[in-house]
Amino acid sequence: MQQAAPTVLSNQDFLARVEAAKADIRQLTQYISEIASAHQRTLNSPDASTNQALESIVTQTQVLNTSIKDQIKFLETDAARSGRNNNIKNSQVGQLKTSFKKQLEEYRNEEASYERRYREQIARQYRIVNPEATDAEVQEASNADWGNEGVFQTALKTNRSATASTVLGAVRARHNDIQQIERTLIELNKLFEDLAEAVVIQEPMIQQAEQHTENVKKDTEAGNVQLDKGITHARRARRLKWWCLLIVLIIIIIVGLAVGLTIGLRNKNNNGA
Repeated sequence: MQQAAPTVLSNQDFLARVEAAKADIRQLTQYISEIASAHQRTLNSPDASTNQALESIVTQTQVLNTSIKDQIKFLETDAARSGRNNNIKNSQVGQLKTSFKKQLEEYRNEEASYERRYREQIARQYRIVNPEATDAEVQEASNADWGNEGVFQTALKTNRSATASTVLGAVRARHNDIQQIERTLIELNKLFEDLAEAVVIQEPMIQQAEQHTENVKKDTEAGNVQLDKGITHARRARRLKWWCLLIVLIIIIIVGLAVGLTIGLRNKNNNGA
């Protein structure tokens, strides 16, 4: 038994889902703006509440990004199942992907910009603790792993004042923000890869389906040819059977006539004698 072909959305249902995805992309634009504002507040006045607000909006954005990606992949799959000639669906999917990628690129640029600004703030704060540090030492500090307790304690040894402890605590906090940004950038790169792979994944499936359809068509045509030949042969066989029967009847009639004439002639001769 052949499995039923996967159902596809009507154009009306498909476009309704497209509009829902567009609304989510507009929401993503708002989230990106809020993340930029949260980063700016964190740079200006770092405290627990600003960090929590930033983490919250980043988490919401990650969930929304995944949802949009899944919606686009679903619509792309449906468009592929609908066939190559469904230009409406293919066009809508292309526009969605372009719009989503644009927002992801904007988000990536924002995060990269604030990562640079966090590192610049770390450099300034490090100079407060070590005013005589060289540019190379400051650069090294901006790239150091401040989550490592050893790095923190080593920097603190050069200046044990209360101010130094507070400043280095802020440096450690900025380092945590940078790590969050790096994780976000990795996730964004993965989203770009997933969107790029969607077409590559679907294409062999489409080709296989089309090849299967073509094979079925060829097999059906070949079967029809063989069926026509069979019908022709059957008709010829029936005609041949009737001709054979007719010939046999003719032969029987001829033989019967010959026998009858022979008997008739013998009886006539006998009577004459």
